[in-house]
Amino acid sequence: MAAAERVRDLRLVAGQVAPLALARERTLPLLPALTSLFPEGGLRRGSIVAVGGVGATSLALAVAAGPSASGSWTAVVGDPGLGLTAAAEAGVVLERMLVVDPKGQDVAGVIAALVGSVDVVLVGPGVRIRPADVRRLTARMRERGSALVRIGALDEPGVDIGLRIVESEWTGLGAGHGLLRARRVRVETQGRGSAARPRGAALLLPGPQGAPVVLGEPALDEPAAGESEVRPALRVLA
Repeated sequence: MAAAERVRDLRLVAGQVAPLALARERTLPLLPALTSLFPEGGLRRGSIVAVGGVGATSLALAVAAGPSASGSWTAVVGDPGLGLTAAAEAGVVLERMLVVDPKGQDVAGVIAALVGSVDVVLVGPGVRIRPADVRRLTARMRERGSALVRIGALDEPGVDIGLRIVESEWTGLGAGHGLLRARRVRVETQGRGSAARPRGAALLLPGPQGAPVVLGEPALDEPAAGESEVRPALRVLA
């Protein structure tokens, strides 16, 4: 009974934020650094995106950041430890984000309550959804216009496009000095339908300011013109 009441309450909350969702255009906008990874240059409504590899949570937040910055609501299901600061730095607008812990509840029912009320539902890495529920959720998403972003689940059924981080390396540390500034990653795609053709991109994820940046753009890997990287003097200790 308690779980049913929680799902009921969630539907009420979802109904309150629904009028603020974007109009039902075919795709939701993505951050510029990610558009080349998607065949339509945007996040297609009704689709399931899975992300995996070292840094998958950062990539999932980056996918959600584009729609969020454009006015969409985002819901995070099953990842209560998600860092809100990291989400904000990635570009997700916290004022339009719901965080739901479905522990002890019907996860598929929780997600179904959110579909159609928020544009992007981000599902945490520990959440498992039965294939039959995936099929029902897919039909509901296509009808209502939401998109699902799953952390992990690359090889599970129902995924339209998978984004896998195949290389990951932090930059900024020198020989005993420096700060972590950004993470260089290589992202490759897999998918079906229009997403069947493999794609790839080299990114800073996160970039120096938090949002992802395509590698090779000026003033990203090095200090900007006129700036010098100040490092403390080192001295030998006996």
